Amino acid sequence: MDARQARRLHEDRLMRLAHVTGVGIGQDEDSGEDVIVVFVTHEVPRDHLRPEDVIPDELEGVPVRVLPMGDGETQDQPENEAKGETEQEQSHKGP
Repeated sequence: MDARQARRLHEDRLMRLAHVTGVGIGQDEDSGEDVIVVFVTHEVPRDHLRPEDVIPDELEGVPVRVLPMGDGETQDQPENEAKGETEQEQSHKGP
């Protein structure tokens, strides 16, 4: 399963987790492999989260990266959403 399929499969559940503001696709800065990017309001240590709110390290074999972004309001983002655009941004960009 590729990153887009895994994101679509798990996005609704991820969006219901505490502190999650968005889900996208990106590329790992070191390996270049596709990853699922989960945007959160702020970083919270795993041991401070309820077990059901812990974001998994991978979904369907696709690595997951957590990216703290603030309160979810519109703000300037790093280039291409942490080295990878969300599908919404890609669809608005055009060729």
